[in-house]
Amino acid sequence: MDCCNETIFALDIGTRTVIGLVAKKTEEGLEILHMVIEEHRNRAMLDGQIHDVVQVSQVVDKVKQALEKEVGQSLTTVAVAAAGRTLKTTIGKKKQEWTTLQEFSVEDQLALELAAVQNSLRSIKKHDDDIVKDYHCVGYSVMHYFLEGQAIGSLVGQRGKVAEVEVISTFLPRVVIDSLFSVLARCGLTMKSLTLEPIAAINVVIPANMRQLNLSLVDIGAGTSDIAITAEGTIKAYEMVPIAGDEMTEAICQKYLLDFVEGERIKKDVQAQLLLSKEERERIRFQDILGFEQSYEIEEILATLEPTVSNLAQQIADKILTLNEKSPQAIILIGGGSLTPLLPEKVAEALELPRERVGVRGRESLKGLTGYINTMKGPEYVTPVGIAITSLNHQTLSFIEVTLNGKSVRLLNMRKGTIGDVLLSAGVSMQSIHGRPGMALTVEVNGQVKILRGTVGQGAELSVNGEKAKLNSLVQHGDAIEFIESQTGKNGQGLIEDVVPTLRAVAVILNGRPVKVEPLIFMNGKKVTLQTALVDGAKIQYQSIDTVANLLDCLGQLDSLKEEHSISYTLNGEKKKVLISMPKLTVNGSVASLNGSVKEGDRIELKYATVSEMQIKEIVDLKQWNGQDLRVLINDKEWNFPGEKAKLYVNQKVATGEEWLKEGDQIVILAGKSTELILSELLAKIGFDPTPPVGKKNLQIIVNGFPGDYMTAIRDQSRVMIYWI
Repeated sequence: MDCCNETIFALDIGTRTVIGLVAKKTEEGLEILHMVIEEHRNRAMLDGQIHDVVQVSQVVDKVKQALEKEVGQSLTTVAVAAAGRTLKTTIGKKKQEWTTLQEFSVEDQLALELAAVQNSLRSIKKHDDDIVKDYHCVGYSVMHYFLEGQAIGSLVGQRGKVAEVEVISTFLPRVVIDSLFSVLARCGLTMKSLTLEPIAAINVVIPANMRQLNLSLVDIGAGTSDIAITAEGTIKAYEMVPIAGDEMTEAICQKYLLDFVEGERIKKDVQAQLLLSKEERERIRFQDILGFEQSYEIEEILATLEPTVSNLAQQIADKILTLNEKSPQAIILIGGGSLTPLLPEKVAEALELPRERVGVRGRESLKGLTGYINTMKGPEYVTPVGIAITSLNHQTLSFIEVTLNGKSVRLLNMRKGTIGDVLLSAGVSMQSIHGRPGMALTVEVNGQVKILRGTVGQGAELSVNGEKAKLNSLVQHGDAIEFIESQTGKNGQGLIEDVVPTLRAVAVILNGRPVKVEPLIFMNGKKVTLQTALVDGAKIQYQSIDTVANLLDCLGQLDSLKEEHSISYTLNGEKKKVLISMPKLTVNGSVASLNGSVKEGDRIELKYATVSEMQIKEIVDLKQWNGQDLRVLINDKEWNFPGEKAKLYVNQKVATGEEWLKEGDQIVILAGKSTELILSELLAKIGFDPTPPVGKKNLQIIVNGFPGDYMTAIRDQSRVMIYWI
């Protein structure tokens, strides 16, 4: 569209509906040229997030084509909004140490800042190094610099070995932006501007001159309820509650055994009936999934909704109190979900506010709107109007697109973009900017620390459009950036022989056979040779052969001379053992201990007791693993629904328990499942006929003295009475 006409195509892509409007700026405010609303045919969006790009794009395209037909011109650009709940603000730190005294440049400081930004993002999802690729950085601010542990105003020009920076950063999930781009691209649309839904709504509902008041705007959709709070002239917080209108629908479906579409219809019927006088209201009629026709007074359905509405109101109130630390002066509800019956009253009650301090604001309350507005009545139209006005007032986020090593990078930024921002957006680790020295290799040899140092590294190379650049060099749309990672110095390395002294061998007679025993060297508990490469942080032990224990250890027979000899096995992953024999040790014909000395030419004898055998059934009791039966008294007749039998596996093969236990056996017992039923499953299992007898029409089911429904859980020893009246 021609921007000079100050005309805008705005889209509000919601969980349940897509609302599109074409409007233009006027001296009075905003003229709506036309508006179209379409519902998603299926649940292509959940909790405000696009889950099926194809289905959502089909609905968006339908809205676009309808608007093009009405306004008589092609629509190619569009203003959209991302859910405010997706905005994440986190704090991150980065600490760096150097082996030699360092003078810090602007580049060094910026590299530390960007590394801190990456760390702040990782705090959202710990232990995930790739998460930086999943978010767009909207902006960041430095909170503190530290040099040698002391706070300082700037690192530039300072000298030291240890520097640290702390930043506060703001991010949008990349999937939110990318899914919007994908939907728009399928419809032949280009994103003109992007804002956040709470910002769009608050710009028209709570203008800047009202933000000195402590107010809370709650946008209740189908999947989530977005919250924004104003105070002292600014928007101080965004948050969300992960329940909204769909939970009301689910409550109706659960209570009356309905599918989601029918539950949604009934919810809308209830909302429509509440606008009528009591005399004009009709009973709500529907058919459940079992085919039974049902009808209820509106008051009965409201009673069903009341607990869920109270829960939604309480969660909204709790979140507001967490963010604001007190009840705001007033609450403004918008969005289709704000029409939920009883909600304003429940929110006021939860926040201990007068009822008149909680209100629902619809499009009709907005000032300065003209044109096609007669059909735009209700709170669901506030956000699309806000998106249009926010875009026309240029209060949106901007995008530029550059290439990094030939690959396209889309940069979302609230400030002038730098090469550092591009690298951050592309998920490049800031560790790859500066050439770091190779890590020193440190080992512990018989308790003594030894260090082998690494070599010096080489810094990264940056260029923009073929010209050498720095991290803080500004970038423009279309720039081609080349980045060659820094080269880290080689890490310290070495062999066992570099840290262990020369050791002598000993010749003895073992069980009548001459053997020459070489000294044993261990690294991290594993046997190694003098030519084995060292591992950083390794613990190395070596010993001269001066005791029987040392000698047998070098031969790999020390474990055979433990006080007890047993068979080891695992039971459901837990290590266990069974005692089966006791060994004997002699040196030169005399009983000896493992700590006794040994010398060249000694005669050593090892003798073992006879190994006993044991069956697997002697160590496991399968009956204890069977599932519990479910016993139910139905119309005074006892029914028993047996639990599942346990299953035994030995070394991944089905077993009976008669097998002989062997060293290293892996025994797995799968416990049988206890029988669990709900009332509808119980009726199916006993062959209940839902056809009423002649003269009867109402089915009565009593479970343990209380009326039951199809979802009632049946416990062991439950008493169930089923009869028709």
